[in-house]
Amino acid sequence: MPSAELTRSAIGAAHRTRRFAVAWRNTSLGLIAPVGVLDHDSLGYRFEYLRNVDQVPDFRPFLGFPNLDWAYESQRLWPFFDLRVMDPKRPDYESYVARLGLPPTASRLDVLSRSGGEQKGDSVYLAEEPQISEDGATEATFLVRGVSYAIREYSSAGSASQLRSGDQLTIESDPDNPVNAQAMLLVTRTGARVGWVPDLLIPYAHAVGSGGSAEVTVVQNNGPNSPWHLRLLVRLAGQVSPGLPIFTGEDWPPLRLVPGV
Repeated sequence: MPSAELTRSAIGAAHRTRRFAVAWRNTSLGLIAPVGVLDHDSLGYRFEYLRNVDQVPDFRPFLGFPNLDWAYESQRLWPFFDLRVMDPKRPDYESYVARLGLPPTASRLDVLSRSGGEQKGDSVYLAEEPQISEDGATEATFLVRGVSYAIREYSSAGSASQLRSGDQLTIESDPDNPVNAQAMLLVTRTGARVGWVPDLLIPYAHAVGSGGSAEVTVVQNNGPNSPWHLRLLVRLAGQVSPGLPIFTGEDWPPLRLVPGV
């Protein structure tokens, strides 16, 4: 599979916009739905809601973005998103970004991408558009969802604790999942279920799996002293059709045209 450095190099030549899908959880229904996109390019930042956002049950506009039909633009990242990234002045910042597999010098967008921007008691999280090179080689690095629930539900605490960097996982469909019938479980070689692919990346994971070359590799196991949502960091890599639409088309806002791109 391509290395992260090679993939980023291939993507960098063709893609200058970083797109983040923004999801909202309806806690009463257990529903997680994409509701907007945050883009960053050479012109600055842009936020838009999805075209069908008014059909998401009980959704209300985010603070600072009251109009569902507007395209918001700014030279600086809005506080609604910026405050989802830990303050670098905090004494635990370096250990935090290390759990994300990032250096202390990582940009705020890199931290937001890897962490998902979740906050305690909050219902919002983000996922960055996975990288796809011109030949279809692709990869995405993400935190495994629902580790705490998985090890309780499937008695897999021992297997989860033994995972090491470089270990391989497989992906299994989870059609009986009471919240999302499209959910995808992450499973060890011994069959232990240790968590799920993030909801926003499920269509992407399906596409990679359909290519027949999907590999899921443990990047880091941050151990029992880490918060549950930071426990396992993995990388999904494989091959998809070049130009596979991710966070684009249908109800998704088009990418902004940037001069010179």
